[in-house]
Formats: sequence, structure tokens, C-alpha cells
Amino acid sequence: HMFTFLFDDIGVPADYRHMDGSGVNTYTLVNRAGKAHYVKFHWKPTCGVKSLLEEEAVTVGGTNHSHATKDLTDSIAAGNYPEWTFYIQTIDPDHEERFDFDPLDVTKTWPEDVVPLQPVGRLVLNRNIDNFFAENEQLAFCPGIIVPGVYYSDDKLLQTRIFSYSDTQRHRLGPNYLLLPANAPKCSHHNNHYDGLMNFMHRDEEVDYFPSRFDPAKHAPRYPIPSRTLNGRREKMVIEK
Repeated sequence: HMFTFLFDDIGVPADYRHMDGSGVNTYTLVNRAGKAHYVKFHWKPTCGVKSLLEEEAVTVGGTNHSHATKDLTDSIAAGNYPEWTFYIQTIDPDHEERFDFDPLDVTKTWPEDVVPLQPVGRLVLNRNIDNFFAENEQLAFCPGIIVPGVYYSDDKLLQTRIFSYSDTQRHRLGPNYLLLPANAPKCSHHNNHYDGLMNFMHRDEEVDYFPSRFDPAKHAPRYPIPSRTLNGRREKMVIEK
């Protein structure tokens, strides 16, 4: 569907402030009781969606190939902060057979008239970065790093990305990329990681393994994960729907 969007009327956004955003993969939301729901994430600009016609795109792109970046930074500097509303779509895994599409198929979108969007938050960009390399080039977003309440699904592409992103980031930024200020946790943490290239943390403990009675690190609280178990024979076949 990405190519369908590309060649559609909304395929060439006017700028970053007037374009939607959405996740490709299906994740899972899990409540404290362990009940899971499939989830899709969406960002909708509060200022609406604007796109360029082919002729306009040729003119704008030929005049300034970074026009969208310039528009974004200029708007933030002027105090016209871009804002997006955060929406989710959810499906109960027990009901997935009721739909005429596979919720875990990354080539499909969930129809909004069948699975309504639910507003849950907003994103406001209110500051331009000071150091492009430190705050932008060193960022390492990873689908495998999740927060309590969010879990993976059996989305096959997601299962691959969970592993591949971390490996590419170690190659690009080094083994201690999660210690960089742009990627480090904002809360206190203890991981027993020592040494390695570009490790600028001062560690004076003697224990670099776990568990240890000399340095009894405290466990993070446990959160429920889906208890659903799948089994069966794996085979290649045509999916009718």
C-alpha cells in the first residue's frame, strides 16, 4: 500500500507539518490483567493534510530540495509549533477472523469505518535542535525497545525488525549506543555493561555479571505479557483473503 499512497493525490506532502504518520507494524496493548489487543498507531496533523501536484513538486523540489526541512525549522523558530494528534486503532485478537483482512498483514491498512480511530494524545515540536549530529544523527529508534503495556505481535515483519535494528545501530554507533544522551534512559538504570568502544560512563563497581550477592541489582517491576500460545505446522500457502 506504500506505493499506492505514493502515486495517490496525497503521495507528495507539501511539507512535514501537513502530513500524516503511521506505523507499518501491528503491536499489542496489554492491560494489567494480561488482556491483549492488537494496535495500530497514527499521527494526524492538527493543521490538516496538504499535498503537491506533480508540477508543483517538480518546481518546489528544483528550487530547494530541503524545502520541507526549512519549513519545519522556520515554523518552530517563529513559534508556530507543529502539532499532531495521536490516535490508535485496536482489534481484539479473539475477533480477528471476523474481518476480511489479516490484521497482521503489513500490506493492509485497517479501514477506519470498521476500526475507528481513538485519540489518546498529542505531539508538539516546540524546539529546534542545537547540535544536529548529537541530537539527530546519533538517534537510534528501535521497534524492539518497548515500554510496559506495549508488546509485540506475530507480525512477521515486526519479528524480523526486533532483531535487525539493534544490530545495525551497533554497527553505526558502536556497542554503547544506548549510553549516548540521545538514546539513554531518562530514569535510573543498572545494566552491568562495562568497557567497549566509546563507553564514557565511569563505573567503579567490580561486578559485571548478574545475579551477584556482592551487587544485588534491583529488578524492574514485572508486567504481564500476552499468554496466548500458537502451535501448528508451518507451510507456504495462498491466503484467500
